[in-house]
Amino acid sequence: MGPTLRSRSVSGIDPDFRIHPPVLHGDLLRIDAGPDDVVVLIDGGYHHAASVRHKEILSVIDAGAVVVGCSSMGALRAAELATFGMIGNGAVFEAFRSGRVEADDEVALAHGEPPDYRRFSEPLINMRIAVEAARRIGAVSETEAAAIVDRARSMHYSMRSWKRLEVEFADAGHLSAAVRRVRSFLDTHPEHADVKAADAVDTLTRLDEIVAGATDRPTAWTGSPEWRNRFLYEWTADAAGGDVDGVWVPHGAVIRYRQVYDVDFPRRWRRFVMREILSTEGLDTVTLTDRDIERRALDVAGTRGLRAATLTPEQTGEWLLGDAEASLPAAERIARVLIRSYRPPRGIHDLLTGEPDLAVDPYARGCVAESSVVNATVATWGAGQGVDNLKESTLRAHLAATWRVADRFDALTARARDRGLSSLSAAVEAVRPFFLRHHLQLASTAGAAADGAEPS
Repeated sequence: MGPTLRSRSVSGIDPDFRIHPPVLHGDLLRIDAGPDDVVVLIDGGYHHAASVRHKEILSVIDAGAVVVGCSSMGALRAAELATFGMIGNGAVFEAFRSGRVEADDEVALAHGEPPDYRRFSEPLINMRIAVEAARRIGAVSETEAAAIVDRARSMHYSMRSWKRLEVEFADAGHLSAAVRRVRSFLDTHPEHADVKAADAVDTLTRLDEIVAGATDRPTAWTGSPEWRNRFLYEWTADAAGGDVDGVWVPHGAVIRYRQVYDVDFPRRWRRFVMREILSTEGLDTVTLTDRDIERRALDVAGTRGLRAATLTPEQTGEWLLGDAEASLPAAERIARVLIRSYRPPRGIHDLLTGEPDLAVDPYARGCVAESSVVNATVATWGAGQGVDNLKESTLRAHLAATWRVADRFDALTARARDRGLSSLSAAVEAVRPFFLRHHLQLASTAGAAADGAEPS
């Protein structure tokens, strides 16, 4: 669970509930929800980690699961996706759906680490609802209520608290007193203190009733591939995977590792591209040799107007590397243009589908797992030590050394494209998660050699 509702509270409602931490980007794609499942979104991260994407939720709905949202991130996403069949419940959801509140930070708060998720600030939506309840019984005036909410809204979400509001109003004694009256009201009416928690309890307690009552969910869009985009397919590839010695290893990460480091990957990419070209023509490649596949793919390119004779100087300059490649035989020039310009419509997901063995190589999976451990360890050494802080020039030099080419933009770009990486920038980002492991290995090997010992 998270800061809105603790795990023991959820278990007390129904011990059969399967409890997860606050939802982050990618989590929903890993739970394999289907027609027999009801997924309830309550809390979610968004500041220090990527938040759950809308299309991830749509993917779960498309798979046949019912998705309900309330209280926090769940209420926000439910309001945004109600027209696509996500069910919302509670006062926070109604506030977002009606447009009475719009800002994401209405539900945000600062909190500690699991499992306690100790709360360090108060969500604005809780304060808003509490002030309104206090106004209704006359504890504060309408003017005072508006001033309290406005001042709370002006504060950063991580700094909001009733005590801080009193301090903020130190120069206006009557408003500071009004805040104290709200707090006194909450002491005697605690049911108004935490609308997020109240919504979560209500949703989980009445879950069967809420789902049964949502008979008119708009789901006509499901089953159609049109709403899916390249990003969702790539997220799906990254959500698939398995553990290596307790470390989660995504299939997408394994493929990217092999794109960068496998000596043989350019040949595999070339074969993949030629097969994909033929598949667009409905041609079966199962019984064809690689040579036949390439010959037929070049024929298809020719029928679409891509011939050596029609290459413009701009095309030659973009896709071929200098005079040496520009003078290659015509068929090879066209082949290189094809393999360097091809972009799988569904990104790395197409590679995973077309070359499934890429993701199951034990050595590559082990390297990805080790990289993850190294990155996490180095990040604890101090601020600025994470892989996000690695300089592009350092990563470019590493790619040049790995691919044995000059550290020049044109040479590195050509080699990146030969491996299915669309640009040098894409190659730099692909290698970023794996650099520290290789760097430390090289340092260890060099140290062992200097000591006259055999590297392990």
